[in-house]
Amino acid sequence: MSPGSRLRRMAAAPKPGLAVLGQSWRCDRAGTAQVVLISLIVGILPAAQVKLTADFAAALLRAAGGSHAQVRNILYYVALLGLLGLGSQLLTLLQSRAMQRCQSKLSAHLSDEIISRASLFTLSQVEDPSVQDSLQRAVREVGFRPGMMLSQVVQAATPMVTFTSVGAILWTLDYRVALLAMLAPFPTVVAQMLQGRRTHALEHGRSEERRRLTYWQHLASQPNSMKEVLAFRLAPVVLTNHRQLLARIVGADLRLANRNFRLSVPLVILTAVLTVSAQATAILVSTDTRHVAGLLAVIQAISMLQASMQQLFGSLSGMYVNQLYLRNVNEFLAIRHTPLPQGELAFPQEISSGIEFHEVSFSYPGSERRALDKVSFTLKPGQVTAIVGLNGAGKSTLGKLLGRLYEPTEGQITVDGAPLTGFRLDSLRDRFSYVFQNYVEYQLSVGENISLGMVHEDGQDTGRVEDAAREVAMHEHITALPQGYRTQAGKLFTGGVEFSGGQWQRLAIARSLVRSASVRVMDEPTAALDTLTEAELLNTLTAASPGRVSLLIAHRFSSVLRADRVLVFDHGRLVEDGDHQELMSLGGLYARMYRAQAAGYEPATGAGTGAR
Repeated sequence: MSPGSRLRRMAAAPKPGLAVLGQSWRCDRAGTAQVVLISLIVGILPAAQVKLTADFAAALLRAAGGSHAQVRNILYYVALLGLLGLGSQLLTLLQSRAMQRCQSKLSAHLSDEIISRASLFTLSQVEDPSVQDSLQRAVREVGFRPGMMLSQVVQAATPMVTFTSVGAILWTLDYRVALLAMLAPFPTVVAQMLQGRRTHALEHGRSEERRRLTYWQHLASQPNSMKEVLAFRLAPVVLTNHRQLLARIVGADLRLANRNFRLSVPLVILTAVLTVSAQATAILVSTDTRHVAGLLAVIQAISMLQASMQQLFGSLSGMYVNQLYLRNVNEFLAIRHTPLPQGELAFPQEISSGIEFHEVSFSYPGSERRALDKVSFTLKPGQVTAIVGLNGAGKSTLGKLLGRLYEPTEGQITVDGAPLTGFRLDSLRDRFSYVFQNYVEYQLSVGENISLGMVHEDGQDTGRVEDAAREVAMHEHITALPQGYRTQAGKLFTGGVEFSGGQWQRLAIARSLVRSASVRVMDEPTAALDTLTEAELLNTLTAASPGRVSLLIAHRFSSVLRADRVLVFDHGRLVEDGDHQELMSLGGLYARMYRAQAAGYEPATGAGTGAR
């Protein structure tokens, strides 16, 4: 980038700062007005101090005779200067309190806006690495960067007023001194701005490295991953990758520090030369003893003018740097959210004819491979339909397409003859119930882990929560906890109780059961359960209900055998359809999978005799 382009961008730095000030005004008008008003008043005080200092010095010279009237005059100026200093301190305290209030409200507002925007994205968008990078950068900056920008906007207002008022006084005394004093801080400020731009460019370009570093830190610090790190002795692998990433990051930081140092040295020297020149010029033009009092005011004015200039340019430099980082927030908020198409139909409380897939295909974004390839079938209400197949066959994808977590690449899904896109999205989601393969372990109370399943229903019923817990054989265990259903689940927060994997899965199942659903999708719902618990829950999970479509995605045939119908998928295609007996008689993929799993329960020849 050319020097001219850099200067133009630096000159434009106040624009995003004023935008942040406008956001603060919308969040807290009274607090913002108080901050700005105090900043303007504080900016005028130094000029008053310069004027009082000049008058005070003149009074001291006149007091050489020692008359009582002249002494009283000196005490008068001392009192005024003291009151001026005290007033400045009190105003600064008031400004600091108002600023903290504005910063807190502004950060809270923008943080809420980011999370609100993220909640509107489709699952495909959320899974996009570029969106993830943008979201993480925005979340990282929003906690403090807008507040810093607001503070620097206000800090720029004070020295601007000081510069104008004190500069006017100094210019009347000697324009050459004023000019040198104004130019002195400029080289240092330019260096700060260039350093900030380089730092931002470095950080923006290594978002992926930061995410990878966080990932390795997560592996080495979280209980759910540490068990494998310890069991497989993966610590050397984790440490090696962590240290390599740290070495690259630290190496880049050091190279940047060296570049910034080489840039700053000559500019700092130039600032010092200009400062000394301003002071020397002031002394030379005031050598006449008649101007001694004026010299004191000039020296003080030089100091104040340079301080205000440094503060002003420092604020502008900070605003320039912070607006670079605030782009992370703005870039995320600018990501286009394309709302899913939806109609005006309410999703039926009971499904009559069924859910039909018409030549449905799906490919994940960025991939040419079809996870589902032209599949057609009908899911009948009052039946439990099992989906089986090898890994990567498209089973879980199918379940997500049902609830419009993904959209088909080709084809159409209909419910009782109406396109899935013809229903209101909120109505559709409220009538679906999921048990995901990778269920969420909510670090909330045990009761909330279940009641989240009916969060949008009017009048949440504690009895329904307890009934769901009974259905998954968790009620007695929960009531034995220190605070029963109010007990904190998980160890993330103080006083929490940890659950086993199977217990967490049972809470996820209860969360699904408590929901008033027309469609229930269960993706490996018993994967973390022991055999006896699975046997107890299968009757509940596979209970058919008139008007409800139930879809069971499973690898365990102990679950599949409870289904009324089985759809077999292979490489995204529907290859077999029927009940257990029909599919076994075909002798195809289903039969091979069943026999392979059943063989695992049969003792090998000669086994089980106890002989050694």
